Amino acid sequence: MATHHTKHEEMETIENASNILRPTPSNFERLYLAPEQPVAGVLRYTFANPTPIALAGFLLANTPATCMLMGWHGAGGGAGIANADTGAYFFCGGVLLYAGAIGEWILGNTFPAVVFFTFGGFWATFGATLTPFFVSPALLPLRSQSPPHPQAPTNPSQDAVGGYGDAPAGFYNSFAFFLVFMAVLCLFYAIAALRTNICLVVILVCFCVTFPCLAAAYFYAGAGVGPSTECRVVGAAFAFVASMVAWYLVSFAGI
Repeated sequence: MATHHTKHEEMETIENASNILRPTPSNFERLYLAPEQPVAGVLRYTFANPTPIALAGFLLANTPATCMLMGWHGAGGGAGIANADTGAYFFCGGVLLYAGAIGEWILGNTFPAVVFFTFGGFWATFGATLTPFFVSPALLPLRSQSPPHPQAPTNPSQDAVGGYGDAPAGFYNSFAFFLVFMAVLCLFYAIAALRTNICLVVILVCFCVTFPCLAAAYFYAGAGVGPSTECRVVGAAFAFVASMVAWYLVSFAGI
């Protein structure tokens, strides 16, 4: 009897190890996509898992952006120009991440909801910065003067950089601080994610490198000297690694 009990325990150990190495879709979801949290109610049994929605939006915004920032196959004009995917930043990076965040919030998953809302806000902000409609308010007083101020852009559809007239360094230095504080927030999130799953930790740690590198690229661009291009490429490379981890999550989720 003791021998039979020992063999049974050994078989359970082997089965559990196999589930970790090659988890079923349901186990994979519990381990990586939406680890169960002690929340009240039965909503998680009523609604579908919203995490893949947010992941899909993140991937469709982040992956092409990294390719443009790295200049792969001429993407971004070889200069890191990432405005070709502005629509994806709004409707994939913004809308889908918001939708996933709302779903997580309804289910009572606070931490994933906060992360998704934050990154949805980031992509919407990034898209708005590249959109001519969202011209910097600093531009309006210059343009309203008669005759127009010498630094007022002649094209009313210029993007936010136009608000700084002939001195875009001010824009670069200002926007860099947004990236700096995104890095700080990602660091807090990465520490909090240590109790969830390794994949989310890796993604957040990658962005802890990406955002400082991109901020440095903007600061160097503002100064007109320094390795701005190198910082941009390194930051984009780490963001690309984050995308690969997210692609792994989606591809093995049994969606």
